[in-house]
Amino acid sequence: MGIGWLFGRGNKPRAPVVVAFLVLANALLLRAVDPPGMVRLRDFAFDTYQRLKPRVVPQDMPVRIVDIDEESLAAYGQWPWPRTLVATLVNKLTRDGVAVIAFDVVFAERDRSSLTVIAKNLPEAVRDSDLRRMMEALPDNDEVLAEALARSDVVTSFAFDAKGMGGPPRREWGFAHNTGEKDTRSVAEMIREFIPQQTGTVRTLPVLEDAGKGNGAVTTEIESAIVRHVPMLFRLAGQREEDLYPALSLEAMRVVQGASTYIVRWSGAQRLRSFGARTGVGSIRVGKVNVDTDAEGRVALYDSGHRDSRFVSAKDVLKNRVPADKLDGNIVFVGTSAVGLKDLRNTPLQDSVPGVEIHAQVAEQMLSQTFLERPDYADGAEFVYLAAIGFAFLLLLPRLSAGRMALVAVGFIGIGVVVPWIAFAQARLLFDPIYPPATLAAIYVSGSALSFMRAERDRREIRGAFGMYLSPDVVEQLARNPRLLQLGGEQREITVMFTDVRGFTRISEQFDPHGLTRFMNRFLTPMTDLILSHKGTIDKYMGDAIMAFWNAPLAMDDHAARACEAALGMQARLGQLNQEWKTEAELEGHGYIPVHIGIGLNTGMASVGNFGSDQRFTYSCLGDEVNLASRLEGQCKTYGVGIVVGDNTRQKIPALATLELDLVMVKGKTEPERIHALVGDSDLARSPTFRSLADRQAVFLGFYRAGRFAEALRAIDACVAAAEAAGWKQGYYDVMRVRVVSLVDAPPAQWNGVYVAKEK
Repeated sequence: MGIGWLFGRGNKPRAPVVVAFLVLANALLLRAVDPPGMVRLRDFAFDTYQRLKPRVVPQDMPVRIVDIDEESLAAYGQWPWPRTLVATLVNKLTRDGVAVIAFDVVFAERDRSSLTVIAKNLPEAVRDSDLRRMMEALPDNDEVLAEALARSDVVTSFAFDAKGMGGPPRREWGFAHNTGEKDTRSVAEMIREFIPQQTGTVRTLPVLEDAGKGNGAVTTEIESAIVRHVPMLFRLAGQREEDLYPALSLEAMRVVQGASTYIVRWSGAQRLRSFGARTGVGSIRVGKVNVDTDAEGRVALYDSGHRDSRFVSAKDVLKNRVPADKLDGNIVFVGTSAVGLKDLRNTPLQDSVPGVEIHAQVAEQMLSQTFLERPDYADGAEFVYLAAIGFAFLLLLPRLSAGRMALVAVGFIGIGVVVPWIAFAQARLLFDPIYPPATLAAIYVSGSALSFMRAERDRREIRGAFGMYLSPDVVEQLARNPRLLQLGGEQREITVMFTDVRGFTRISEQFDPHGLTRFMNRFLTPMTDLILSHKGTIDKYMGDAIMAFWNAPLAMDDHAARACEAALGMQARLGQLNQEWKTEAELEGHGYIPVHIGIGLNTGMASVGNFGSDQRFTYSCLGDEVNLASRLEGQCKTYGVGIVVGDNTRQKIPALATLELDLVMVKGKTEPERIHALVGDSDLARSPTFRSLADRQAVFLGFYRAGRFAEALRAIDACVAAAEAAGWKQGYYDVMRVRVVSLVDAPPAQWNGVYVAKEK
């Protein structure tokens, strides 16, 4: 079978499809595995969504943060403050009518500033003194704070820490579980699978815990240094699986409603990671508030960014500077933004956000029911979408042209980017906007790159195949005179023709190899017939290009005129072919690309004869004038005309309609070459409209070469009108207008009226 199978030497090209299939298969495998790097890529996209459309917080949102900020620390001393000062803060907040106070502070140790604690550490000399007994008789600072907590609705806090030795925190709640009829496993089994286990705690002092109405965890999950999810449920090693612990924000929501139980709704019986089904925790209900979570019981943080309106300085509360309506009826989180206390986190919108603000934002999401959700079916839907569209690409890749395939690719890639954004903006649903479009782009690029390589390979193969054939005149000469089968040649004046199809690569992409061969045969056959009917010799076919010459091996006096008449006939026949191809394309319902050719003609002395080796040779021509004919063909595109002839050829065809185009300096020449456009036959040359065009063209060239560019521009307008009257519809004057305008804007220091030709 070999490598030929890969590059499609059968009926259809296989390499682009095979490579695209391999790209798709590997992409699907990677998506099924879903490694951490891919998760980070999705997180980056979702962070970008939040930056483009952050969560909007209503002005009347009843959530506030009492901030132990730098000003408060400057006014009342470094942290930790005496518990009596914290008690004063609690009393003032209670007086201001707050709904609940949630501490993002763990009071894990006794207050060392308490007189009862100090009394125990007095020297031996005073241990039995009245001073010590007086100090011990005073209220303990922690007890003072506990009394303040007991008079208010307060949620104390604890933290999970692998090194923590605090033991199980106090529980003030119950849990109920809604597992659904189809679930076959126990609640304990599902909790073990989906709720991460913690191994240690740092607790608030029992005397303070007992005084609070609730107790919640302040632990937030950190992913790549950015908090994107906040766990709502925790379980502790050594405890029953059913003994779950709530997050601080969730517990604050329970206390503020006076609820006693959390209801956990489980969304499925098992996790099927191979197809992306993310069953597990679906939501948590507390009182009248429903909290949407992911499978692990985490709330996706929908970041609003830092808002000063959330914050109230603890100093202002203690000094009674806060307006009464600022705190009344609000859920209040007590925490710190002070840099030195190291409770700063990074969020999708900004860096160094106080940890307490994350808890407050989650509470806001609960109250406003504004949750980001990556649906259970998201992974599976993305996998199916990628597979379906990927296989559609594989089917369309060998059937559509490069242009149409590009439109299809842009369309589906655009869908893969736009639809996830609409889902986020309108429904707050999270779908991956990066991996599926990136994979489709990779499939398209890999397949299209190989298609382009295949088109170029086909072009080389066509050149090789047609280059093996000699012209019929040479074959006839050899049949009559076998002695010509030897190397050698002669100097002879000939007229040489080069033709080339414009945009051949784009045209070839419409066909498989057999279709391209049929197309080229259909194009080359009438072109060849016209050359041969005018007694020309086909030198070679070079893919889409033809090289021919006149006056060898058979001599003829009017070889230049015959070559020009053949060129005019070829352009006319191509117009008919284009009409036929257009009609066929419309009937067959596929795209139509017009075919255009450029023809270069030049007359001069050249060596003609058999060139090659003893094993293989061909009857051909060599010489400077031959090279010039090839370069003149290249100038067709430069000047926007169909046929360019050299000055030697123009002198030999006085009866035909020609227009001088320019003086150009081509590669390999030391003197500029005067080039002309072959416009039409002798009938056109005698017409008044063409003579008028020729006169106006001469005026334009006079101004142009004299450097009078403004006048040359006006002369172009006159030439355009005359060309339309003569029926000469070419792009020459558009090209010259652009060139003259550029010369007007930036005239050269020394203008000699000669254009330096650029090589193809």
